Amino acid sequence: MQQHYSDMFRDSFIREAVERVGTGIVITDPSIADNPIIYVNKGFERLTGYEAIDILGKNCRFLQGADRNQGAVTALRNAIKEEKHIVVQLRNYRRDGQLFWNELELSPIRIGEGNKLFFVGIQKDITERKESEQLISEYLEQIANLSTPIISINEKTSILPLIGDLSMDRFDQLVKDIAIYVGNSKEDYFIIDLQGLLKYDEVVHNGLKMINDILALMGTELIISGVQVKMAQDTINYTNGNELNIRFFQSCKQALQSLK
Repeated sequence: MQQHYSDMFRDSFIREAVERVGTGIVITDPSIADNPIIYVNKGFERLTGYEAIDILGKNCRFLQGADRNQGAVTALRNAIKEEKHIVVQLRNYRRDGQLFWNELELSPIRIGEGNKLFFVGIQKDITERKESEQLISEYLEQIANLSTPIISINEKTSILPLIGDLSMDRFDQLVKDIAIYVGNSKEDYFIIDLQGLLKYDEVVHNGLKMINDILALMGTELIISGVQVKMAQDTINYTNGNELNIRFFQSCKQALQSLK
């Protein structure tokens, strides 16, 4: 009798614990046609917006909506066929149509004397993580797009046009690229054209000062061109009028003429 009550308490505790966990849990029965859902917990209902009564007996693919062309879906289907454990990331859709990224860990389990097969899926919303990864990817792509080529004008002079909005990371890379280039070419003058730059701020100011100091040590003069009125005003704000020992010109043409 004591063991009986112990088993009842254990089963009740497990059911309550599964209902209370924050992650979504779903169980499917592959012995029934189309491997339908036979159980979902409250976490699954909160995650998807669907109530258990609306989805029991359905295949989980309804969460994909019309977005079926996902490589992870094929991998998931193969894992089910081969009865293998798998972790995949899926684009799923809540009841209100909102997209969310679902990290699904699916495990085959066999229970009872008949060794009956079920699949247990643990689902976690990783949308914030995927959005952060996307932002990083876009940022790295932006950096790559800003990697403009150094243009050699003659054996003594080269020009690097800067485009867009630059970060300190980008300037760190520019310093390395310019130092390697000038070290190989032995330039007398290196012109950085700012005409395509979106703004002159503290990052740009400190970056140019860093490049100027390094080029001076290498015997190369840094010249800045493409300085517009607003940029000139911003430059004065950061330099106090005399901090940067660099020649500035309104256009690249004027800078080149000064070297003749």
